Amino acid sequence: MGEIYETLTIFESTGLLLRDFFISHDSYTLKAAYSALDTNASTLTEQEWLEAEYDFNALFVGPQTLKAPPFASVYLEEDALVMGKSTLSIREFMANIGLSINHVNNIPDDHISCVLELAVLLSANARISAEYQIVTTRYVVEYIAMWMPEYIAKIHINAQTVTLKNVAERLSFWLDELNTRVSI
Repeated sequence: MGEIYETLTIFESTGLLLRDFFISHDSYTLKAAYSALDTNASTLTEQEWLEAEYDFNALFVGPQTLKAPPFASVYLEEDALVMGKSTLSIREFMANIGLSINHVNNIPDDHISCVLELAVLLSANARISAEYQIVTTRYVVEYIAMWMPEYIAKIHINAQTVTLKNVAERLSFWLDELNTRVSI
């Protein structure tokens, strides 16, 4: 699997950069992840970084009700709960292809960072295996396309900073490219 990550396309690398952004856990990792995504990040003032961090927490972390929860199950479940049937379904999907989430970070399997990483892994494998192209298409059509557009819309609607709006745009463009690659 390591050799696949050594030959990533720009599309796949961008997916991993987005993953890193959404898995950020403090101001340092947030700033590093955003700086890797946007070459203009170095022009942000300290105040703009603080506002972006506050916005990130309001959207994705809490402690108040999340404005754009980063969990697929919130968008796929009738009761908008984390770790519902859809989470168990994606866990089963991954198990069927021999994968599982490393729960070191204690995040659910349907967190946007896990979703992005799996999409990148499947995309990289699909370039060398028709079998993975079928699996990738299924993952995108039956899972990602069912909730990620709403997630991106919630970020656009609720983000208070240009920084977070830029990330939503990057994620939207990335999703469009993913959809093109699987010919939705």
